[in-house]
Amino acid sequence: MSIMESGWKRVVILLFIFVIIYSFLPLIPFWFMEGAGPGDNNEANIEKLKDNKGAYFSFIVIGDMHCGLLFNDAAALKNVWNINREDRFRKTPIDFVLSIGDVTLNGKLSDYTAFKKIQKLIKFPLITAIGNHDERKLFEKFCGKKEFAFVDRNSYFIVLDNEGGNLSDEQFKWVEEQLKEGKKHTHTFVVMHKPPFDPYQQDWYNMDNSPWAYRFRKLCAEYGVNTVFTGHRHMFKDENFDGVNYVVTGGGGMLIELPKEEGGYLHYVRVMVNHDYVTFEVRKVSPPLWEYLTYYAWKEVVYWFHSLYGSGYLFGANTRIEPIRETRLNNKEYWSWE
Repeated sequence: MSIMESGWKRVVILLFIFVIIYSFLPLIPFWFMEGAGPGDNNEANIEKLKDNKGAYFSFIVIGDMHCGLLFNDAAALKNVWNINREDRFRKTPIDFVLSIGDVTLNGKLSDYTAFKKIQKLIKFPLITAIGNHDERKLFEKFCGKKEFAFVDRNSYFIVLDNEGGNLSDEQFKWVEEQLKEGKKHTHTFVVMHKPPFDPYQQDWYNMDNSPWAYRFRKLCAEYGVNTVFTGHRHMFKDENFDGVNYVVTGGGGMLIELPKEEGGYLHYVRVMVNHDYVTFEVRKVSPPLWEYLTYYAWKEVVYWFHSLYGSGYLFGANTRIEPIRETRLNNKEYWSWE
């Protein structure tokens, strides 16, 4: 090997090491910064929306940041950096960021401290639903009320508390009252942490046909809900039931355990409202390089090996499953497996 070739290799190696270190640097000031105060909560941020005019706007939806773990905080910071650049061309006003819950890892005070730092870095008002990882009393202290509705421009937003995985009869009564109110507006959006269907059909449990989920989907269809935003599953998935869009967005920071090709990637969703028209775009976000090298690259390698002899979740069945018949439901194709 010539001296020149050896020199180039050293330069490449040193450059690679520098880039890895550089990708870690945003965490250092994050550790020492102060977070947003408890007064920066749902009630205060909803109040900021009251003077918004016009029917052309945008908002961001993100879920499952799970703040309080090094990996999660780093990924959430990368998401926030991208979110803050969304209005750089000043073409569409971005009114707020909507969190779908699980803002903390385990609902501890230290987790909420990390979350409030993330909130302070988001330059748009943050409104958040509660998730099953968010301790309820601390959520009320740092985030505000858990179940509410609010208006922004021509749209009505209903935020539900289903961190327990169900909706009570009292909640269904309240939801229907809010859906009636939503009919006075051009669009109605519903927000809650756990989805009323299972976005990953190869999992061990399928929520699609549980009584509350069926009842909820039929109620949303009856009142013409535009979109239901949920999280809980660390993936992106969109489905349509009876003309209602259901978007699962759980890529806000938590280490994603599902394969990338099936929606298992870091992301957030930008929703655009143009008078009577609504569309959304999924913003895929690459994790910091150090996090990619220590986790995400290996996750995909393991899934690749797993696909050689099995299918589905890494912790699911190791036997290959084959389709045996095709059925149709709601004009969509579904497969039965064995």
